[in-house]
Amino acid sequence: MAKFLSVVLATTSLLFRLHVLEVALSQNAVETSALTHTSIVLPSSSAVVSAVLSATSTNTPLTSIEPSSTLSLTSTITAAPPLTTTTSFNPSSGPFPPVGSFPRDYSPAGLAKLWDVVGPVEVPPITTTVIPQTPIVLPSPPPALYPSFFAVAPEDILPDLKFPEGFFFGVASAAYQVEGAVKDEGKGPSLWDWANRQPGVVVDNTTADVVDLHYYLYKEDVARIAALGVNSHSFSISWGRILPFGAADSPVNQEGIDHYADVIATHLQFNVTPVVTLFHWDPPLALSAYYGGFASPNIVDDYIHYAKTVFTAYNGSVHTWYTFNEPQVFCSELAGFPFNLTLPNGVNSSTAQFQCSYYLLKAHAGAVKAFREMRITGEIAFKSADYVGMPWRANNTEDALAVERHAAFGLGIFADPVYTTGDWPQILKDTLPPDYLPRFTEEESKEILGTADFFAIDAYRTYWNAAPPEGIDACVKDFSNPAWPACNLEVMFDLNGWASGPASDPLSPWLQATPQFLRTSFKEYHRRWPTSKIIFSEFGFTQPFEGTRTPAELFQITEDTERTNYYMTYLGELLLSIHEDGIPVEGAFAWAIMDNAEWNSGLSARFGIQYVNYSSPTLERTYKRSAFALSEFFRQHLQN
Repeated sequence: MAKFLSVVLATTSLLFRLHVLEVALSQNAVETSALTHTSIVLPSSSAVVSAVLSATSTNTPLTSIEPSSTLSLTSTITAAPPLTTTTSFNPSSGPFPPVGSFPRDYSPAGLAKLWDVVGPVEVPPITTTVIPQTPIVLPSPPPALYPSFFAVAPEDILPDLKFPEGFFFGVASAAYQVEGAVKDEGKGPSLWDWANRQPGVVVDNTTADVVDLHYYLYKEDVARIAALGVNSHSFSISWGRILPFGAADSPVNQEGIDHYADVIATHLQFNVTPVVTLFHWDPPLALSAYYGGFASPNIVDDYIHYAKTVFTAYNGSVHTWYTFNEPQVFCSELAGFPFNLTLPNGVNSSTAQFQCSYYLLKAHAGAVKAFREMRITGEIAFKSADYVGMPWRANNTEDALAVERHAAFGLGIFADPVYTTGDWPQILKDTLPPDYLPRFTEEESKEILGTADFFAIDAYRTYWNAAPPEGIDACVKDFSNPAWPACNLEVMFDLNGWASGPASDPLSPWLQATPQFLRTSFKEYHRRWPTSKIIFSEFGFTQPFEGTRTPAELFQITEDTERTNYYMTYLGELLLSIHEDGIPVEGAFAWAIMDNAEWNSGLSARFGIQYVNYSSPTLERTYKRSAFALSEFFRQHLQN
């Protein structure tokens, strides 16, 4: 899921949050979609709030705020709530081997040595594929929570508006986050299998070794989502299950090929369309050990070979493909701990994100070229994430430029080369020297431009952007500025100090529900990167403090009202976006199919529309209110 590095500007009553994926260029910090958060604290709450609001009401530059109100940097780690699980497994592993020193031994002994880098792995409680009792019968739906005059039922939300014929109405997941069985049936370790054991990386010290055990429970999971009326499931394939060593000259794991063939067949059996992502942040650990993974040019051919292997195996069964999930988030991750320990010689935390961006785009373009040359049936793109943004202060030139910088560094870095120009956004080239951001040759630009059949966006929220207090020009010239190189601030409250929307769980401080801005965002996506088709590839919400509750509180866990309201309001706005704004949206995928391993938040942040009892040996799933609301909405708004 899309979860971003956050820098938070806090007062007693306001959050002024700076979202900069690039902050890791100047800070050696844990990062990813929900990794370590660094807070920027306004020292004097009342004075600063007054100064900020006074400045904004008069359209005064933030740089004019009195020196006593100057922002100061402090580092804080988001505290994790206690994990309600009975597991006693204590993950740990050793340091990463020096990049390039690990021998290429493709034998079983060589695979065992790779797993030695990870360390001991938890054995799952189930080790064979479970055949569920079908059909799955839905339990009684929950009663209405509010009087009808206050909140209409899902089927009564814009009842006369329908989604287009053939619309994907689905749920989403990712291999690392749900599969478990991490070492079973020939799988090679991923970089995250090692990273989640490093000190301080996962706030609750859990791994994804077992997690939801979707690897063996996929038949039940597909049957359960089919019972809701869901017509599609977006999931990813684990590169390390197909090629345990990752490399183009390494052996294919037939057990992995066969497994995903049955996963896909199971979806088709239940009339659930499989939508497949080739890469969702879990690169084979071997490739990082051999040459530094996505920070090395060697990754390009190895990824293309992997893509071709998967295309060949499932051509005709899968018709919608993604090459990469949220590449801008993944590449920014490489700059921070522990991934900066896997960088090759010549690449450091300052340059890693942009070296990765360059090689990843080449890998994407090469995979799409192969897709088309192989005449694979269907369509292919990648999944973007983030939003364009809105100026915090209306008619403020600096804030308008801050929006453009946010759009360029967050979305444009991958969308511009693929959809519009074949090149980086000009803002990036004006800011980053070639030794940071490699320049495309004319031939490379031609190869990259047009390598997507549609536009896919993980659009969880939309916020305002403002210029840094010292001004954009001063920030751009100062490599030590924590906002460099994007040099914009993300603001989560309006000029009067009101939040842009309800807050999610504290472990997801980057996320507030902002349905009122969804139509604006989709207009901007379509204006800037126009295509004939858009897929809303992920959206979802963490119910506040859900991860702190025990299985005995199931009756409270399943009452996920904030998540339900999030989905209903977003989907209503999406209908208006289609019918009133003419935006060609043809799919929407709720994150997530069930509670899962949320990267550095572990099992403590919950996005699932199904609860997973991690204390149960069978990892029981239970539908939450949000699942029933989605099901009712589907039935009313999908065309027959």
